[in-house]
Amino acid sequence: MKKETLYLIGGSGFIGKNLVRCLSPFYDITVFDKYIDIQFFNNYPQVQTCKLDLVAAKVSADYFVPDFIINLASIVTAERDLSLFDSLISSNLKILLNLFDRFRNNERLKLFIQFGSSEEYGSENSPFKEENRESPNSPYALVKQLTTNTTIMLHRNYGFPAMVVRPGNLFGPGQNKGKFIPYVIEQLKRGEPLKVSPCEQKRDFIYVDDFAEAIYGLLDNSEKCVGEIVNVSSGSSVSLKEIIEFYKTELHSTSEIHYGALPYRENEAMDLRCDIGKLNSIISMTKLKEYLLDNLKKQKI
Repeated sequence: MKKETLYLIGGSGFIGKNLVRCLSPFYDITVFDKYIDIQFFNNYPQVQTCKLDLVAAKVSADYFVPDFIINLASIVTAERDLSLFDSLISSNLKILLNLFDRFRNNERLKLFIQFGSSEEYGSENSPFKEENRESPNSPYALVKQLTTNTTIMLHRNYGFPAMVVRPGNLFGPGQNKGKFIPYVIEQLKRGEPLKVSPCEQKRDFIYVDDFAEAIYGLLDNSEKCVGEIVNVSSGSSVSLKEIIEFYKTELHSTSEIHYGALPYRENEAMDLRCDIGKLNSIISMTKLKEYLLDNLKKQKI
């Protein structure tokens, strides 16, 4: 049986490469990105790649319309600097509109998944439900909200078969070492001190393999997803301090942890937890809380 086709836009980053790793047995995948990690994709010769700046150019007509598109393209930053708006709008809204213009009005496309962010919800009323009014606290979160609203508008006004996925805090193989969990692991392995905030804030972490399983389920139930916003996370939260202490014990680290050496960010969300009731109604995915510790151990390796 011929595999369905999947385009990963911005698929050469951390999330994209893990989706390739997990989903390539099930789909014919083509990755479009401004930067292509040749060394990584040499391990997946069945996956096509196309180096393309999607802000400046559209996907060529030489590429047929696929069954599915996942748009991961974005600059991800927690900075509050207002000068970031131009680049964030280009890497989010402009790419979305370019993709819409290229792939609209074609019956073959079953589902277009636009990546949003759980940061769109802001810092209050956790656990966050998709119908909550958003209250973004950063330029990144605000532009993500704009892109989410645009995606839903494109569906309602033009019949574009789009949905928005709002991920929790992803972690797993190949994540940038500046991100929280890889940073903690590297410092603890070296026995070097950690200078961190009080770390009482809680986050809803999801391992990339579990995330890929959820994405597979959404693609497989595409008719239930069109026009929807869906949280994809574990549905539970854990404090950053708990994660640090977990790894300190697991690694038998002698590192000193300086809690409170850094301040909380402005309007810090103290319990960023997503309600996953809608996700469970679509794909009946079990809650992942009980797997968190096992997956944290995998990340150590």
